[in-house]
Amino acid sequence: MTVQMTVCTPSTPAVKQRGKVDGLKERVQAVKQLIDITFLVESLGFKVDSDSNKELRGACIIHGGDNTTSFRVNKELNTWVCFSHKCHEIHGNDVFGLVISVNECSFMQALDYLEDLTGSKGLTGEKSAQFRMNKEKTNFVTSNCNNNEKPSVVDEKKLQFYKPFRSFSFVEDGFSTETLDYFEIAGGYTDIEGNLRDIIPIRNHTDELVAYSLRDIRRSGTIYKKYKLTPGFTKDSVLYNLNKAKVLLNEKILIVVEGFKSVWKLHELGIDNSVACMGSSITMGQASLLYTYASKGVVFFFDNDYAGACGLGRSYDLVQGKLTTYAEVITELDGDGKGLDPADLTDEQLLHYMEDYK
Repeated sequence: MTVQMTVCTPSTPAVKQRGKVDGLKERVQAVKQLIDITFLVESLGFKVDSDSNKELRGACIIHGGDNTTSFRVNKELNTWVCFSHKCHEIHGNDVFGLVISVNECSFMQALDYLEDLTGSKGLTGEKSAQFRMNKEKTNFVTSNCNNNEKPSVVDEKKLQFYKPFRSFSFVEDGFSTETLDYFEIAGGYTDIEGNLRDIIPIRNHTDELVAYSLRDIRRSGTIYKKYKLTPGFTKDSVLYNLNKAKVLLNEKILIVVEGFKSVWKLHELGIDNSVACMGSSITMGQASLLYTYASKGVVFFFDNDYAGACGLGRSYDLVQGKLTTYAEVITELDGDGKGLDPADLTDEQLLHYMEDYK
């Protein structure tokens, strides 16, 4: 049902197929990628006296020292140093130099030792890559399991790190992997309550990454815990997907929905002139963005529930007299009599509502 409210002038990256990892270069790369540096240090007989997220410290057994801070291992780079006797300068500061220094062996003997430790001897390239990804995922979850707020850094580099860990939750909701790639959906975050979450990146109208929405992917998750926005983020100055939709708004009306998945569903039908207010109503700041970008007007297409109805009224009040404004009121219900939101509609129903705004 269309209501005119006012009219005025205003992948997981592909894995390259390889044969058996029997070339020396490939064998060296495999053990470097798969090695757990903490396990290696302890297997060589070091006593770790200090273990942080980034560094291990202890006494250097290579020269028989007892200074518990002189031997240090960088867990991010898999390198080591001995500050008191410079033992790392003799055979090198990587994992091979460490094994050679402790075991007093050749390079090939060190390689055999590391292959036995990692179980990488005879792995195919594809299996090696899968082992590495599983190791990275385990390390990622372990390092973040005590953080009940957000992944440690909201930035482009960290987002790329999370992408391979996306679950199949949104695929099970009916979205294609192409759509999830388009909206940069990532995953692999576990909060302190044990809620496994996928990551929805949020960009502002200038395409700057400003926040994540963390989505509880469990089917049993309560509605109150489904989404967590990163602390400190205010949605007042952001409309989700405006960075992409704005290029279409010289010719098309702007469709405003409540949630992320409604934007995705419209995208799958070829309708990209939509944004989400990330709530049941637009804010004053979001209204200002509409004044700036929605030159052809807006259509509010909110959920069919009490909050959506109230939000429709509040949103209309904020833009009244400043924009050409329409509303599409969803009338469909589910089997339990609960009103549907745009993402719940069939393609045919959605196209019917959007017929005049595509």
